[in-house]
Amino acid sequence: MRVECYHGTRNFGRMTHDGRVTSVAISHNGEYVVSGGWDKTARVWIASTGQEIARTTHGDKVWVVAISSDDRYVVSGGCGQNVNQICTQGSAYVWEADTGKEIAHLTHDDTVTSVAFSFDNKYVASGSLDGKVSVWESITGKEIAHMTHNDYVGSFAFSPNDRFLASGSYDGTARVWIYRPEDLIADACSRVTRNLTRAEWQQYIGDVLPYRAICPNLPIEPKVIITPTP
Repeated sequence: MRVECYHGTRNFGRMTHDGRVTSVAISHNGEYVVSGGWDKTARVWIASTGQEIARTTHGDKVWVVAISSDDRYVVSGGCGQNVNQICTQGSAYVWEADTGKEIAHLTHDDTVTSVAFSFDNKYVASGSLDGKVSVWESITGKEIAHMTHNDYVGSFAFSPNDRFLASGSYDGTARVWIYRPEDLIADACSRVTRNLTRAEWQQYIGDVLPYRAICPNLPIEPKVIITPTP
């Protein structure tokens, strides 16, 4: 299967996979094309010539690709392991666009069906056939948020300020999420009138962290000092 680039009616770049091409993206500077296919590869090409400059190989079919806004990184997703035509692990890889070097490996329980970079490129969102949505640090691969639809997740969009993530699903819903921990805390603090009491802190957090204000604009319960009776 091939990918072709046209300028007007002139074809000036042809890129060929060894099977179906399932997803394409073009770099923000317009110089490169990223493609993923059923031949288990995702590749970066020079748009004007069709020359391949980098690729990564998945364990099974690649379904989706996306490129970061600074054109440095690619994320490609699909099925990582397939047993008897059943995907047993979904995988997405973050890798360098100019070398193919793997930066992070992100895993799901089912085929990865949608991926996107945040505008600041700090995060990657991935969704899967089983309705799971995860947000990861793009460089470390650390999961920072996990949400759920009731069916296949087909698309994502980050807001320009990266505060919100929208996801669309075959369950008939599009949902908007606050996903960054600091934004979740700020949103919670805008809705409550007090911090946790010391008893609540001990119940929900324990001794992992010392008692303090989660919402800096709200007071905390003062420490009771018991003065011994002489």
